[in-house]
Amino acid sequence: MRISDKNKNSYSYGYTKKQHNQDNCLNFIKKSSFVTSYDRTPEDLSLAQFAFCGRSNVGKSSLINAILNRKLAFTSKSPGKTILINVFLINENFYIVDLPGYGYAKRSKELRNKWKNSIEGYLLKSTLLLCVFVLIDSRHPAQDSDLMFIEWLKANNKEFSIIFTKADKSKQKDISDNIKYLKSRFGEFNFFITSSKKKKGTDKLCGFIEKRLNNMPYQNL
Repeated sequence: MRISDKNKNSYSYGYTKKQHNQDNCLNFIKKSSFVTSYDRTPEDLSLAQFAFCGRSNVGKSSLINAILNRKLAFTSKSPGKTILINVFLINENFYIVDLPGYGYAKRSKELRNKWKNSIEGYLLKSTLLLCVFVLIDSRHPAQDSDLMFIEWLKANNKEFSIIFTKADKSKQKDISDNIKYLKSRFGEFNFFITSSKKKKGTDKLCGFIEKRLNNMPYQNL
């Protein structure tokens, strides 16, 4: 597995009002389907994987649906609805893995520990995991659970990018302040600024995924 070079500069993948092209996702993602859900650490995924993780109600399922241009991931206005590890097959050659949202206090401690163990187990054991996308609500500063999760990824040498969601509802200054703080804490990192509602920034995300797949070692598909 390729690990991010800590000395490389970070890249900003966002959107502007003048530059917006969703065709990247439409041209790249030709086929998508729901595969299965796991209540444990999945150990039988034999293709490349991109994992999406973040706090409950961060807009994770909505972003996945925006990328796929169809409603496959379950969405809800109530936080904490994703309680299983959901897997989607894309173009029959890679998986999107939707991980349970962390930081939801209303679930029992036993269930939260089960989530933690299954998520960490998956992230540590998967040898075909190309990138972990950490979703952060752009309207608010990164929460303690976000910071702890990013620290854990770095400590375990896991490649990650940060996706700021709900940009259509936030101010540019709030996003900039969030990025500045995270850089001061973690150094340079790749990030995307997205809006699932307006499908902005998703083209850059799809372009990144496609490029990352093209740069991985050959798979016998």
